[in-house]
Amino acid sequence: MTNPVLPDSPRSAEGPAGLDPWAPPSPGQGEGRTEHRSEDRSETPGPGETPGAVPVPAPAVPAPALAPGGAPGAPYWPPYAMPAPPPRNGLGTAAMVLGIVGTVLGLVIILFWLSWLPALLAVIFGVIGLGNVRKGRATNRGMALAGVILGITGLLVSVGAGVFVASRVQAVADERRAERDAARARSDAAIAAAEERAAKERERIEAERKRLEAEREKEVADQRARRLTFGQSYTYQDGLKVTMAAPEPYAPRGNVTSAPKNAKIVQIRITVVNTGSAAVSLDGSGMPLVRDAKGNLVYILIDGSGRMKLLGGSLAPGQEATGLTAYALPEDAADPFTVDFVYGSAGQRKNVTWSGSAGPGLTV
Repeated sequence: MTNPVLPDSPRSAEGPAGLDPWAPPSPGQGEGRTEHRSEDRSETPGPGETPGAVPVPAPAVPAPALAPGGAPGAPYWPPYAMPAPPPRNGLGTAAMVLGIVGTVLGLVIILFWLSWLPALLAVIFGVIGLGNVRKGRATNRGMALAGVILGITGLLVSVGAGVFVASRVQAVADERRAERDAARARSDAAIAAAEERAAKERERIEAERKRLEAEREKEVADQRARRLTFGQSYTYQDGLKVTMAAPEPYAPRGNVTSAPKNAKIVQIRITVVNTGSAAVSLDGSGMPLVRDAKGNLVYILIDGSGRMKLLGGSLAPGQEATGLTAYALPEDAADPFTVDFVYGSAGQRKNVTWSGSAGPGLTV
């Protein structure tokens, strides 16, 4: 028995050269062979043949197609159909998800700075996904287009939110700068006012110091002016002019109070004149205070002559008065001695002091 040859396996060319075993039979080729076999049906079967068997014609085998560009006689079989690849829908889905995320983040003011990245990726993935749809590699055109739209929306929202936040930050910064400027202006004004007050206070203090210094100088000058020698005059601020004459010897008459031994008796004459425009009071100024050279107080000497006269009462403008008193000075402390005349209202009393020698006096 001969092995049958599969139709999909090429068969080696056998037989006469130039004969294509796979070519279809030419017209009349099979018929002649059939007729020949019909005619020999009555003949004796040859060796290896089964008597009475009827030969069956071989089925026609289609000739294989020639490969493109191949030489005649070279068989070519078309490849088997490959299964279609699955659609690439991942980028479109990712674009839509990232677009949703970018848009939502853009709507949240505090997260707008995070929205631009997923929105930008959504646009990029959506554009690539649309390209895959056009090439037939993907089928989710709606998702890719939605990702592009949402990505662009997220970018716009992110930009808008960024502009809004930047404007608000700028406005707040301007407000705070204005507040700082106003506070600085108020502080500068307060400092200037304080400096002005301090300057005025310094001026006032300086003026007060100068006034007090002038008053002290005036007081010192007034004190020097009230330190006189016998025979000189002093005029008070209200116009009272007081003058003490040089001491004179005094001879007591009549009853005389006890006088120390070896004492020098002198007479003190003080004359006052009101040179002012208002009356003045001499109360408390009637009897002067006399001290010897040692600073001891010397008491007045009273006799029965009636010559002693004390100052007192009031003195009209232009009016004059004279006081006359006598004192017994210790001989060993008679030179120099002092005489104080005190005048003025309470708290403003001033004394005029005369000092000098008692002169010849009257020694008792």
